[in-house]
Amino acid sequence: MLINVTKIKSTAEKSEEIYRREALDAAGGGYPELALCGPVEFSGRIEHAAPYFHLKGELKAELELVCSRCLAKFRQTFSVPVAEVFTNREAALASDDEIGFFEGDELDIAPALLKALFMELPLRPLCWPDCQGLCPNCGADLNLGPCACAKDDVDWRFEKLKTLFAAMNDDKEV
Repeated sequence: MLINVTKIKSTAEKSEEIYRREALDAAGGGYPELALCGPVEFSGRIEHAAPYFHLKGELKAELELVCSRCLAKFRQTFSVPVAEVFTNREAALASDDEIGFFEGDELDIAPALLKALFMELPLRPLCWPDCQGLCPNCGADLNLGPCACAKDDVDWRFEKLKTLFAAMNDDKEV
């Protein structure tokens, strides 16, 4: 997603409204975790305050995620705020890692957009908040109904106590 900054850096207008709707290559951009379902939309503004260019706006994208409980694929729409700073002057970089560098008069904002989207990914995505997940014994999807596993409510950590109590009961019966 290229933005030509020639106009805002050389005229009295120091900002420009931006609207772009484009398909991005997330895997090629270093984010194979982002399964984009279509083009992304960015609307915002770029402002020039020499030697920096401030990009502010909102990114909208639809991603395909995998539920962390039931492993079902689902789609979720994200609306992500974007605020980035760029410069095309090496002297302005100093030691600040938060400033993006570009050469010439065309700024590619795709890496910044992909980074912002990646940072919004949930750690444990859920297809819906009350997802029941999978049965730990047979792997059945509990959202579709109960499984046929025998329900033993004894915690496996207390399994030895169960055998100890059984042995104690056998000793009393003699």
